[in-house]
Formats: sequence, structure tokens, C-alpha cells
Amino acid sequence: MEELEKYRDKWREVPAGDDMDGRVFSAGLLDLPDNEFLATWDRMAERRASGGMGWFRPLYRDFFAGKRVLEIGSGAGVDGIPMAELGAHWTFADIVPNNLATIRRVAALKGIDATFHLIGDDLSFEALTPGFDVILVIGSIHHVPYDVTRREALNALRLLKVGGRWIELVYPRERWLREGSMPFDKWGQRTDGERTPWVEWYDMEKIRRRLHPGKFRTILDFDLRSRDQRWVDFEYLGMGRDSRKFIDISGPVILEAGERDGLTFTGPKGAFHPIARIDLAPSLHALTGPYELEVALDVRQGVVGVGLTDDRNSYLADSELVLDSSPDTQTLTLRFAGKPRHLVFRNRHEDRQSRFTVMRVKIRESP
Repeated sequence: MEELEKYRDKWREVPAGDDMDGRVFSAGLLDLPDNEFLATWDRMAERRASGGMGWFRPLYRDFFAGKRVLEIGSGAGVDGIPMAELGAHWTFADIVPNNLATIRRVAALKGIDATFHLIGDDLSFEALTPGFDVILVIGSIHHVPYDVTRREALNALRLLKVGGRWIELVYPRERWLREGSMPFDKWGQRTDGERTPWVEWYDMEKIRRRLHPGKFRTILDFDLRSRDQRWVDFEYLGMGRDSRKFIDISGPVILEAGERDGLTFTGPKGAFHPIARIDLAPSLHALTGPYELEVALDVRQGVVGVGLTDDRNSYLADSELVLDSSPDTQTLTLRFAGKPRHLVFRNRHEDRQSRFTVMRVKIRESP
């Protein structure tokens, strides 16, 4: 995959400790004699432990001890090597050969046993033995586009034990909005320097979609650095049903109020004012519950509620999710066991009308 070369070129840079300490090139570290090399690396690890990630080691050291951990995007190893010293069985995986060479040299100088895996263009992890207790991803795979990341993540997920943990640091959507809603190929230059070809925001729902049909239970979900970063920790519950049984829904669409131009709707102001409905019955007939309904909306004005009604057109209030206007397309997932009749869009702002485009509606059997 030639596309990965630009990411390899960028991520020859590794954090020089804390995120605020700038970056160094792993090739430059490798040019140093052993004493200077190890002293430089130790300073980087010390800065990492005393900076914004200082909570990581105390929180996880006892949990990781004795467990097999696969770290994807391990950089210079400043997170993994200290955990390996405390008894974790660590596998370092990276797309940059010099990054792995740096960690291998540190491990040799410190007398630490570890495993190393160079992630190739096929994004495969087949050379590794399954049965990992943890997969750890600290701010790495969100630096490639979603479709690439999904392939890589699902390949890695095949190695994780049921009951194991998928732990990840990402940049949240709130940060992307706050910093100007840039295209992802531009936003990376803002977050990680001018040589960064890509960074993409993630929230809990987007991570779950990327790992589908894997099933997970949330252990931790919290913000870091004034909501510049987000930490999620999932327990892996196993694979669900085959996600290929997935139906696109195009209608029929019933206009309740306002105006319609194709699948773009303008609804009148007034909280809870129905705007449009889509009949779900033909699609649900072909599937077996429980279900997941994925809806992608481009909300340009106002606040839109997305929910379900039953055969009597009674609104199922617990099903509704609400979206504010945004410069990007937003995707949400409604999960339900019964068979509602309609997908409903309604205005949720008392004093503002809504304008939105339905970009995609898909339904599938829940994993």
C-alpha cells in the first residue's frame, strides 16, 4: 500500500517525552553511542512519566503485570518499556523500522525481553500468536483514514482474547470543532506538526463502528488535556453476527411539515415538531432482531431529533438521539429489539427552524 509511505515518513518522528517536549527522529537516536543513547531515552521516558501521561503507569501497571500486551504505534517505546520492566509481556508494533530498532536497542541495553512486529503494507498481524490480554493504541491509528484504520483494527482484534481489553487514546470531535473543523488532511498539521498527513476525530460511537462486529463493554471513557484528547478502555465481549447483512434504506419518505428537496429537509421551528418519516417495515421484514439503524445527517441549521415510532405512530421517546448543527456529517446509531414502523426526524428547537440532509440510512442485525 504505497499510501502508507507518507505516514511512515512522518512517524519517523517520535515524542521527545511529554507531548509538549517536541519530537525527535528515531534515526537520530540510533546514531548515538550506547551511553548517550540510553541516557537520552531515559530522559524521554522520565518526561513522559512526569507529564500529561503521568497517570498512565500508576493506573495500569498492576493490571498489565503478567499480561500479554500488543501496542500498536509504539514510537520510541516510552510507554511500553517501563511496563515491561514491571512484568508485562509486551509486543511493540509500528510501521517505521527505525522506531522498532530504537526500542529493540533500549530493551537489549536494559535486559528486557520483548516481541517486535513491523506493520507492513497489508496491515497484517498474522505473524503474531493470538491470545493477547490487551491491545493498546495511544494516539496512533487515528492518523490514517477511517477505512485504513478499520482494516488494521479488525486485523489486530483477531488476536485479542474474549474478556481482554481494547484501550485507545484519540482526539475528540469537540477538539476538531474548536480548532476550525478543518479537513482531516489539514487538521493533522495543526495537531501534530506540518509534516502530518492526516488526523481524524473519534468518539465512542465511531470507535465502536470501526470495530464492528466486535462487541464491547465500556470500562473507562474520559477526557484529557482540556478535552484535547480522549481515553477509552473497552472489555472485548467477542464477535457478533456477520455485519455483511446490511440494508440501505431509501424510503418511502413521508413529509410531515416544512419543505423537501430530495433528501434535504427544512422544518419549521417549534420543539418536537415532526418533519419527515421513513418507513422501516420493508427492510425490517428481511432481518432478524435485535437491530442497529445507522443514520448519517448533515445538519446545517437548528437541532434535529432522530427517533422511532410504532405501528400506531406513537413516538418511542427513549430511542431518540439529538444532533446540533455542525460543519460535518454526523453519524448516529439507534439500537432496538422490537420492530418500529418509522424512522422519524423532528425539530427540537423552540425558536429555530431546522435544515438537514439525510446522507445515509442503513439497518443491520445487531452483533
